[in-house]
Amino acid sequence: MRNDSINEDKSEQRGCVVKILSFAVVTAIILVILWGAGLIRFESTSETMEQENSAEEVIATSSSDFTVTETEWKALQKEVKRLRREVNQLKQGSTKPAVTHQTASTRQTTATSTTSVSLGDVALANYSHDWINSEATVAFKNNTGRTISSVTGRIIYYDMSNNMLDYQDFTKSVTIEPGMVKSITLKGYGYRDNYAYYKNGAIPTNPDRKYKVKFELKSYKLK
Repeated sequence: MRNDSINEDKSEQRGCVVKILSFAVVTAIILVILWGAGLIRFESTSETMEQENSAEEVIATSSSDFTVTETEWKALQKEVKRLRREVNQLKQGSTKPAVTHQTASTRQTTATSTTSVSLGDVALANYSHDWINSEATVAFKNNTGRTISSVTGRIIYYDMSNNMLDYQDFTKSVTIEPGMVKSITLKGYGYRDNYAYYKNGAIPTNPDRKYKVKFELKSYKLK
């Protein structure tokens, strides 16, 4: 009986060894097939570490470079165009009110300066020029209900026989309140030839060198 049990134990041990060897052989065959197909590689530890270090270096190097794909580049171009359009719209939007305001201001200025002129709105109140001075003193009266800030007119010169001698156009900035008189200075007629306004007297050596004046209002500005 003892011999039979010993033989059975040995048979079982041989069966286990055979199974283990068979599994090892099958496993080795599978690994060889996979290795031949290139699906697995056997590398030493040092090579693996070198590859990992190399991979880390490549990653580190790649991280310092900025790579843009064609799709991303097109998307960036579209974004830039959109931003440009928005900037242009903002510029146009900020410019239009300024232009409108400027136009309104110009219209307001034009309305202020362009006044329907009546010849009696500004009248010649006094004129003075003797034969010694090169300038004449001219006084104007404001017959309007508003303050005048500028006068444009013409002075016409006549001899004592009412023959026209010359004329002078002028524009003078002068503040004249309603109903008030204000004087300005203009070039006196014929001062090089010793002419004088007839009310101021003529040069004794040439008593005929005197003249009269007439004032014509062209326009005026109001404050």
